[in-house]
Amino acid sequence: MVRTLLSEVFRYNIPKGLISANFAKDVIPKRRPRDRAYANRPWTIEERDTVMGKAKPHVRVALALMMNTGLDPSDALRLRKDQVDDGTIWGVRGKTGEEVAIPVSPTLQTALDRMPSHEAETVLSNSRGEAWPYNGFSTVWHRFKTALENEGLIEKGLTLKGLRHTVATTLREAGIDERRIADLLGQKTPSMARPYSRSANLADKNRQTMATLEKKNRRRAESVKPSQKSVKPDRNEDQP
Repeated sequence: MVRTLLSEVFRYNIPKGLISANFAKDVIPKRRPRDRAYANRPWTIEERDTVMGKAKPHVRVALALMMNTGLDPSDALRLRKDQVDDGTIWGVRGKTGEEVAIPVSPTLQTALDRMPSHEAETVLSNSRGEAWPYNGFSTVWHRFKTALENEGLIEKGLTLKGLRHTVATTLREAGIDERRIADLLGQKTPSMARPYSRSANLADKNRQTMATLEKKNRRRAESVKPSQKSVKPDRNEDQP
């Protein structure tokens, strides 16, 4: 973690002439203890179905956006309506400035069509029709997740960022190569001056990748029976 942080700091300051090189580049990372659980682990198909079946509408559509695009939670919550055009999500990752052009899958489109109407400029909104602040959504998610854990419906360790890992893992299991997965998740560092047509080409390429994700998720869902357990809904969805 520290190595990654320092590496980003060095990379940011090299063009400014504040440092001559990325001195963290060749540092050997410390091995992860075998008994330590991985952070942001992928969700199982059972956990996905349980969470989506119990979530309130405004939470459900937010989770659907993350799990069907691989967007970082903060990017998903900030996504503006004008960034969705012609069946594609256009933009850059807020964390790195990397370009993304993500086709909207049929599953995601269905979730968006069912979302209650609102006047916020963002795609997502809370139950008051306002853009979700990250801390607000995080608090609602944590309370909801804890309720499911207490009911024994899901295992501990589910995170919002884990949905991004779930997309990558699902695509790897489907035989998609790492470069195509990276293209979908916006992991390739592009030039900020790249013309808009470059994004269009990226979107065309990503449509095949997204079709594979959609097909794989559908097959996984068909092989799992829905849980018969239930959990009491949280009446104070938007309250920290």
